[in-house]
Amino acid sequence: PRKMSFAEVYQGLQTGTVNGTENTWSNYESQKVNEVQKYFTESNHGLIDYMVITNAKFWNGLAPDVRSTLEQIMAEVTVEVNKQAEALNQSAKQKIVDAKTSEIIELTPEQRALWREAMRPVWQRFEGEIGADLIKAADASNQ
Repeated sequence: PRKMSFAEVYQGLQTGTVNGTENTWSNYESQKVNEVQKYFTESNHGLIDYMVITNAKFWNGLAPDVRSTLEQIMAEVTVEVNKQAEALNQSAKQKIVDAKTSEIIELTPEQRALWREAMRPVWQRFEGEIGADLIKAADASNQ
């Protein structure tokens, strides 16, 4: 693994400084990574998520009805934004497929299960920091 600025990835792939990347389809397509990366493995191993962060004193200082309304609005908006992000990613993936410059390799369920098993020691290593309950929930959601 190598940490690299996303702005440097295209050139890094082109020159052989790196030989692979990990990102979303929309980022690959917008940066034309498929021009210099011959293979993509679609692993679906991660979740790209966004969150709203605010100062706890401010948030707790809001009137309960205002806080409740904001929570409801954010929940609704999150569903819609996630739909739009998924549509954008699928459109970007299709553009990469249509360009025929790269091959997309999709893991079989058996390959994904092997990958999950290979990661279990890592999960156990961080169980104390993350919490066994969260790791168990993440594993269950990824079945």
